Amino acid sequence: MSMSFTKRIFIGFLASVVLFGPPASARIYPDVPVNHKHNNSIAALTAKDTIQGYPNGEFHPDGLINRAEAVKILTRSKFAAGVIDASLDWHKQANHYYVMFPDVPIGEWYGKYVEISYQNQIVQGYPDGLFRPADYINFAEALKVILETYKVDLSRSGFTTNKLLYVNKDEWFEKYFTYAHDHNLINQNKFYHPGQLITRGEFVEIIYRLEEVLKNRLPAYVSAADSTSDEYKITIPKLDIINVDVNFASVYDPTSAIGILKYGLGNYLNPPDSKKKMLLFGHSSGYAWDHSDYKTILKEINRLSNGDRIFINYKEKGYVFEIFGSEIIPASQDHILVQNDNNNELTLYTCWPPNSLAQRYVVYGKPV
Repeated sequence: MSMSFTKRIFIGFLASVVLFGPPASARIYPDVPVNHKHNNSIAALTAKDTIQGYPNGEFHPDGLINRAEAVKILTRSKFAAGVIDASLDWHKQANHYYVMFPDVPIGEWYGKYVEISYQNQIVQGYPDGLFRPADYINFAEALKVILETYKVDLSRSGFTTNKLLYVNKDEWFEKYFTYAHDHNLINQNKFYHPGQLITRGEFVEIIYRLEEVLKNRLPAYVSAADSTSDEYKITIPKLDIINVDVNFASVYDPTSAIGILKYGLGNYLNPPDSKKKMLLFGHSSGYAWDHSDYKTILKEINRLSNGDRIFINYKEKGYVFEIFGSEIIPASQDHILVQNDNNNELTLYTCWPPNSLAQRYVVYGKPV
């Protein structure tokens, strides 16, 4: 092969990258593997210069996104760089120290993004006048700001009760969830709670899917293939437990539970997709040396009543269980909880009462 021919191929490849962006399967960031569920959307928006990674070259797709980061991504998707930079001109001429919010100094990297967003009524502050740039945002807030930034017509989406959406008619966020679900901006097979914090990857995925829907006038986004992941999360609204991690432990090694309960709940038996019994457990009162956020996660398990629901996301699919019974048993009998593991039910238990190991409070749920 001649040198000139090789050079032409290389130049042609560079041109294709510049014009069309990197291939959807390309690995752009070292912490976003090709098989990551958000790789395609992250690659596409990176090619458009809508998003950037951190100074160390990583993207942190599974990390939570705060208000400052969210505003930066949104404004870069809708406004030219020069327009964004010019938004601070009048503040600088007036020698202002901060933009429209006293906790957003002009000199901070996010100052110009917050200002252009405020000027275009994309964001608002809190009643106390602050913006709180470092606060993480939840799904309800994220869907609202994304859909309003793109000025989406929400009037055509009619509300339909969905067991995988913890949303009721006439709640302020209902129209945003309805549109997002109907247009497949969010995974239609998963459960969503409006107060669930959103990750950087999820935020980018919604923007990417929305742009595809609007650009191609699609009734809904069409995925090339069903994504998968090792995600295992649980939500128990009655106990204010929202999208908490569940990790597997060995029933034959009780000490294996000690470490995982620092990060959420544990599961001693089968995964949700097995159609067999799940045995979930957590602390009602942790050890004195345990300073984790979950040392008392089930201290109010006795508030759960028949008819209350427990929601689980496992490998990108949602599962719903309805409580049908509860009981208190002696700790010496907790071995019976692992029996009948072929029934498709959920068992949730904790030591009872709090600060005691004498008994177990047990709740039973059946699939909906």
